Amino acid sequence: MVDDLQVVSVKTTCAIIRIGLSDGVLFSFNPIYLPHPYQGEGYFFPGKELGSEEAAALRFAADCFRAERAGLRLAARAEQTRTKLERKLELRGHGGACVKAAVAYLAEMEIVDDRRFAERWIQSRLYRGADSPFRLISSLCRRGIDRDIAWGACKSALDFERETELLRRFAAKRYAGADPRFLKGQLKREGFSSRALEWYENKDR
Repeated sequence: MVDDLQVVSVKTTCAIIRIGLSDGVLFSFNPIYLPHPYQGEGYFFPGKELGSEEAAALRFAADCFRAERAGLRLAARAEQTRTKLERKLELRGHGGACVKAAVAYLAEMEIVDDRRFAERWIQSRLYRGADSPFRLISSLCRRGIDRDIAWGACKSALDFERETELLRRFAAKRYAGADPRFLKGQLKREGFSSRALEWYENKDR
């Protein structure tokens, strides 16, 4: 026990538990941040004496819940990637372990979704930019998106019509007047499909 620390009050509202302790401290937390043995309904009750591990678990769960609330506020302002949100929360003083637990929970609830972020980001770039598939994927990876997720989002967004339009704009922007023999290999390295390259090679014939 931690200096005869006891639970004084327990209140549950919308699955969030608020516990008052005999030292005057109040904890609000989501029970998913507790170790499994402590998650059971009724585990904490008024008059229960707390051991050091139980007290530490409550503090950790409360810290995770604060990180979760901060993460929700950030996600409400703008779409977040997991990596970006973790970095922002750590910069705001939340501990690394709590941040990872909170962001993992937000991802499980689909409040943070790297795939959704990638798809929306690529859609916005297709309307106002002229980047190649390779550059789109690389930009997403720099934002902390897994390469497989970035590649899948790019492939999903680029049907034949959109890819050929992107190819036309990209080639006009980057390689205007280039030798066609050089251009085909370069555009292939930029991630354009063989089908789109064949269209580009024959479009003026």
